[in-house]
Amino acid sequence: MRYPAHLPDEHPGDPRIYVPNIEFYITNVCNLACSQCNRFNDHAFTGYQKWSDYEAEYTDWATKIRLNKVCILGGEPLLNPTICDWITGINRLWGIGVQVLSNGTRLNDVPGLYEALNSNNNWIGVSVHNANDLDRHFEEARKFLKGTPNLHKGKDNVPNQTGADYAYADENDVNIHYWLQDDFYTSAVQKTKEGKFILQQSDPVEAHNECGFAQYQCYHFIKAKLYKCGPVALFPEFDDQHKFDISDEDRKILHSYEPLSVDQFAQRGQQFIDDIDNVIDQCKFCPSHRTENQIIESLSKRKNAESSFNPRG
Repeated sequence: MRYPAHLPDEHPGDPRIYVPNIEFYITNVCNLACSQCNRFNDHAFTGYQKWSDYEAEYTDWATKIRLNKVCILGGEPLLNPTICDWITGINRLWGIGVQVLSNGTRLNDVPGLYEALNSNNNWIGVSVHNANDLDRHFEEARKFLKGTPNLHKGKDNVPNQTGADYAYADENDVNIHYWLQDDFYTSAVQKTKEGKFILQQSDPVEAHNECGFAQYQCYHFIKAKLYKCGPVALFPEFDDQHKFDISDEDRKILHSYEPLSVDQFAQRGQQFIDDIDNVIDQCKFCPSHRTENQIIESLSKRKNAESSFNPRG
């Protein structure tokens, strides 16, 4: 998600609880295998969410919380067959535009995507994991956008001050922004030489102090439940699919986090929001040092889903 933390409350009279930064995580599926992905999509992580399965709960959520900045991501969100329903559904319920954070390889493979973006200030953000692919990303953008799109270069020149390195905007003001990001910090999930999945073992306070989710106070909506961050939501699901090689005690901690469901909001909602800055037990599974890794090996996973890109190929 690409915007500053601690955004101001622009509608202080609204009785709903204000949540400045939120990410709707809608799929574990990704067509790339970028090393050290912090949502663990570099491994065989499966499953996605249909908008229709959770629309009723999100409709209720919209009466409880007010959102300012919204991002839809995964995995690769453009591989979710209901992505357009997610975009227009969030627009309808909260009356705000959304950013779709993508790897940029499938812009021209999603029926109805342009029409979904061409309203309510929706836009695409692309994290470019291989700078050598930038020209191909731009070619895809020119195919996707209408007319002769304008290319903006430099963080100070892109529209809406998103901090992107480049941005395209077309005749309808549909925007695609690009960040050059070809290295990640160490992921919580690691795979041993023996093929077993393990987790980091860190001091929880140190890990929390280095956490980008904590820095940006960025909540996650996953399956219509509200989480402090992305990893704490995905640890149990990944464990169910791949079985971490961890102790019984750590597994108990892993599965003990209680997200906030909308039917618990009256009892737990305000306290849950107030606790955003607090360390949780599951922080111990995340890295405590932000050492940068080598350039991402962004390998294609599935030939039939890789569009025209073949990163590192």
